[in-house]
Amino acid sequence: MGRLVWMLCGLMAAPVLAAVPQDPFGSPMWEYNLSRYLGEGSRVVHDERVQLVVPPFAEDSAQVPLTLDLSAYPGPVQQIITWVDLNPIPHLFTLTPGATQARLVSLNFRVQQATTVRAAVRDADGVWHIGSAYVDAAGGGCTAPSLTGANPDWEQHFGTIHGGAFARLPGVRYKFSVMHPMDSGMVGDVPAFHIESVRLTGPGGDAPLLTMTLSQSAAENPMFVFELEQQPPYTVLWMRDNNGNVFERRLGEASGAES
Repeated sequence: MGRLVWMLCGLMAAPVLAAVPQDPFGSPMWEYNLSRYLGEGSRVVHDERVQLVVPPFAEDSAQVPLTLDLSAYPGPVQQIITWVDLNPIPHLFTLTPGATQARLVSLNFRVQQATTVRAAVRDADGVWHIGSAYVDAAGGGCTAPSLTGANPDWEQHFGTIHGGAFARLPGVRYKFSVMHPMDSGMVGDVPAFHIESVRLTGPGGDAPLLTMTLSQSAAENPMFVFELEQQPPYTVLWMRDNNGNVFERRLGEASGAES
């Protein structure tokens, strides 16, 4: 009887599993993370137009550059979710476009060990298009102490924002960094302390250009790059961390070159 029940359960589960494409990287967290972040029963396809770029080897496990290039993706994009399969806290960021489409997103992250990294892009029909990449690493990035917090003068520069808007015809590129320790909460006696919300808005302030939520896998003193299809006269950057600190800056009109 027990064997019969097991067989029937397996047959009942088969159609659900068959809807999930096989992971070309063979990650043990593939199906679990799909269900966790995209929802059980979500429609998923691999898509080479979701170009996720990470280095083949992380020279610094606490500062690993990630670029998501959607210039070849036909869009429109409803939402983007990224995660790092084998990190203690896999989620990296969730981004929701607003008044315009984001065609490139870049951010540094932490990696605890060699792992596959994912970017999931939801289309207007609710289908998730997955881009994947693999980064080898010595590891330990998530449990390494913050270098920013070790500086006795760090509070004087806490929340300092550098960057601006740069012409990127036909749209605009925003590139900025913020001084923040982004403590992961995985170092002894150091609680989690990180930026959790990022928002770009145009002059009116009512319709966001994009909103982003971050998790502890993001690197300290994060550097953000966003390329958007449309360029407003100026943009207001707003960020908030999990302790309620708010950081704002007007990025201004787009200049012709980056600095």
